[in-house]
Amino acid sequence: MAIVKERTKKEVEEKLKGLGDYVKIDYLASCLRNNIDFDTRKFVLTELSALYESKGMFVEAGKLMRNSADINTTFIGKISDFMKSAELFSKAGNFEEADISISKALASANTKEKSGIKLKQKLMYMAQAELLLRKDKRKQAMGAYEKLLSFDLTQTEKLNVQNTLLGLYEKLGKIREYMNLKRNL
Repeated sequence: MAIVKERTKKEVEEKLKGLGDYVKIDYLASCLRNNIDFDTRKFVLTELSALYESKGMFVEAGKLMRNSADINTTFIGKISDFMKSAELFSKAGNFEEADISISKALASANTKEKSGIKLKQKLMYMAQAELLLRKDKRKQAMGAYEKLLSFDLTQTEKLNVQNTLLGLYEKLGKIREYMNLKRNL
């Protein structure tokens, strides 16, 4: 663990120039252990989250964005960071943590913003479910599609989700779930 002398955003930005990604990760993590002002802490959290995201470490990136949202000074900034956190958690397939971030975004939002957040959540989960299906990650896709059934879906969207789930249940040998859903259609 390196000793970090930099205390301001400008000093940290200057230090990051020319460093490799993993050295940046180590350095930024060290910065978080020091006494730094809110602006610098926000910058470090955001940068570190972006590095983790680029390395496919979505859970860690999501946690950092949630921490960034917690110290954000504006409601718009909080909502944006919480939504980014939710996106990262959903990419990791961790829908419980994504829901926590969504709940925090909703708590920071006004009535008009809440409907937009709920729509973004539905679209985010749909995109993740489809991506998992394309990658042939059937069990994770099944979880995502089951989660989608709890959303306010149009009749067409609901039918598409149910039909996709039928196929997944059949491929995964989930006979009881297959029969129950088939009966409800």
